[in-house]
Amino acid sequence: MQWKSRARRILYLFVSIATLLSYLWMKGNDFLNFPHTYKRAYDAIVFLKTHKTGGSTITNVLQRFAEYHDLKVALPNKTFGQLRYNYFGDVGEALLRDQIYDSHGNMTFDILCNHVIFSAAAFRKVFKRKTFYFTIIRDPVTNVLSAVNYFGLTDGYIQSLLMKTNTSVFKYLPRYEPKNVYLSFTNNRQLFDLGFPPWKSPRNLINVRQFIRELENNLQFVMIMEYFDESLIIVKRLLNWTFKDILYFPQNKGRENLVANLTDGDKGDIINWNRGDGVLYSHFLQRLLKEINKNGPGLKDEVSVFRQILRKVWDFCDLDEQDVSLAIDRTLWDPGFMYRYDECGLLRLNELQYLERLYKYANR
Repeated sequence: MQWKSRARRILYLFVSIATLLSYLWMKGNDFLNFPHTYKRAYDAIVFLKTHKTGGSTITNVLQRFAEYHDLKVALPNKTFGQLRYNYFGDVGEALLRDQIYDSHGNMTFDILCNHVIFSAAAFRKVFKRKTFYFTIIRDPVTNVLSAVNYFGLTDGYIQSLLMKTNTSVFKYLPRYEPKNVYLSFTNNRQLFDLGFPPWKSPRNLINVRQFIRELENNLQFVMIMEYFDESLIIVKRLLNWTFKDILYFPQNKGRENLVANLTDGDKGDIINWNRGDGVLYSHFLQRLLKEINKNGPGLKDEVSVFRQILRKVWDFCDLDEQDVSLAIDRTLWDPGFMYRYDECGLLRLNELQYLERLYKYANR
């Protein structure tokens, strides 16, 4: 029995020294080292980032994935700190080659995940390989409410709208909307982010349904924010990813509640003004629900296990234990993984912070 106790002490000491050396080595490096191996289902990934839909959370997932696997990210060709420097080009512009920062000059990219208006023709000029295109949308009512609360202190037309003494401010939306649809966050913005022509009315449902058919031909998947985890698990399956690849920490939450509650009248006004976004949302929501039902209990079980893992990672990252790692066991859907404490910092970087990091990464 004595030799077993001595062996356990030696093993514990060995593990402790190895962990400490690993931590000290990482402290001296600007970028973390990860094994750059995964079986690609697609040659490139394009995430079409929409406003106030949970897109910043997905962007962080993709930014970390790029760093973990040493992938090349298409970055806006702008100066750090410049107005809208996380956007490609000017407001409302489609993707152009000279809008992309390319430190190596070969114009071949693995991932794009910053704001730009979608144009299939424009993207194909840059992403010529087999590319996975996806996006995320949400219920137009909560989308508009989120936009008003998020931009209400900084955006002029929303400030003017909120200064109305009448509590039912949303019926005045048409009166205050900017003429340029790309300067509005409350006028069917999800449609316009995805490339709906600005010269067409988003309340003409014939135009909207035609546009949705075009989207179906160009996108591999559409996430729904209200089914965020279910959507993310389906993305994981489509891309041959792991649970570790899709870990996330919610971004851009907890802003000022300038409008806390909506009346039925408010909801009706928002729905009426955002009819195009409503049709877009309803269409892809039904497609997602069919996909969830098609996958049966297995998908629900996988989502449940993922949420348990996510909670473990969040709890681990709340600790002040910088010299330890979290072990996640193998499951039916994943081989398991180790999560280092220094990875928690990456998990919590917002889009702009990570963008600055990627600029430095690109110039190594």
